[in-house]
Amino acid sequence: MKTLHIFHHSNLKNGVDKTTCTLLSTLKKIGGDPIAVIPETGDVSDFLAENRIPYRIIPFSCCSSEAWRAGFRFFAESFSQSEELLKLIRQEAPDVVHINTGHLLHAGLAAARCKVPAIWHIHSPFDFDLKRYADSIGSSGYAGLLEQLSTLLIGVSDDVNRSLLENLPNARITTLYNGIDVDGLRSLARLSSTDIRSDLGLPDKATLVMGIGRISAQKDFAGFARVAHRVCQHRPDTFFIIVGPKEESDAVKQLELEVERLNLADRLVVLGPRSDVPGLIAQSDIFLSTAVFEGQGLAALEAMALEKPVVAMACQGLRECIMHEHDGLLVPPADENAAADAVVRLLNDPVFSAKLGAMGKKSVLTKFSSLEYAQQFLMIAETARQLGPPPISGHELEMLRGLLGEINTAHHKLLEFEQQSIKQRFKLLIWYSLQPFKTR
Repeated sequence: MKTLHIFHHSNLKNGVDKTTCTLLSTLKKIGGDPIAVIPETGDVSDFLAENRIPYRIIPFSCCSSEAWRAGFRFFAESFSQSEELLKLIRQEAPDVVHINTGHLLHAGLAAARCKVPAIWHIHSPFDFDLKRYADSIGSSGYAGLLEQLSTLLIGVSDDVNRSLLENLPNARITTLYNGIDVDGLRSLARLSSTDIRSDLGLPDKATLVMGIGRISAQKDFAGFARVAHRVCQHRPDTFFIIVGPKEESDAVKQLELEVERLNLADRLVVLGPRSDVPGLIAQSDIFLSTAVFEGQGLAALEAMALEKPVVAMACQGLRECIMHEHDGLLVPPADENAAADAVVRLLNDPVFSAKLGAMGKKSVLTKFSSLEYAQQFLMIAETARQLGPPPISGHELEMLRGLLGEINTAHHKLLEFEQQSIKQRFKLLIWYSLQPFKTR
């Protein structure tokens, strides 16, 4: 089966695109025929080239801001981007188009216009995914786009699907857990040359607790810092590491304030985004998640695959991927005292900690393998092919395309006006600067 996969970003620090890469490489191994569309070169294009997966580049800039201007640009560019993608779909003639997030409006439009079955892959609960559209078309508008421009919808967990079912019909939605390439992950960990304890000037036997993710309200790393403070009161030999980009300024500020308030500067280190995450996980002792929700929780599953015991808030997504006391420890959401107690428990009981790590790897191999992921995806894709194109009518599609075309025209006119205004202001500035010389 020939499948065309539309990427959201171009770096493997993003969990959505990382799991899509895992899907494509596994599809290739089992005889599939995947093709990718990416917005620019980067980590993803390097991965695709290494795995001999063909790709095309169609520039795409989404989610740079929640300001009205960014939303205006998003809808304007969706028009031109859909035109480019439409040409590619007609050229490649895929059996199915796979859209790896709800934010890729241009991909849904292009697939519908080409009458190709489309699968939208949703990685976050509906309300969180809605943010891209909240100030423009609202929840009913976003639900309408997903319903009319998709043949099938994939949610990465039952929790995500329950949120979708509040707005969309049941028959169109299915759960597909993200898969983990355990062998590939372990190989990357072994090949890593990083010695994080040495790099940070820590004792060779220092205990490391790691958190991974974007510094955002969702991940609640301020709460992570408070858990760290409580743990250090019982185990002063413990250090904490956060790996991930600084995404939301308010969340970054809250984390920095907690680190300062709790005097954690020598105990908690923010490394920022890294390309050697598997190697860092392999050198840690415990993985800690304080996320308030997850689509599924890819970082926690990767830690489990590397046999690291996981302590996590029992939030949406993660609570159905970890079995408490069997392959990880779950604590009530926002219960930082319970999280600290769970970490201390693992530190004080290395035998139990090792048992959880071993069972975590076994659970990932059983329930979340990349092979199972790819095989289940192909079954969903085959169902989509049999069902046919998205249900939007030709009249509705033409109306939507026309509206986006008008927005695109207005956007270009605004840019031209602003450019002329800048030139005019520059001329006036020069004129005023020359006046003193003319009066001499």
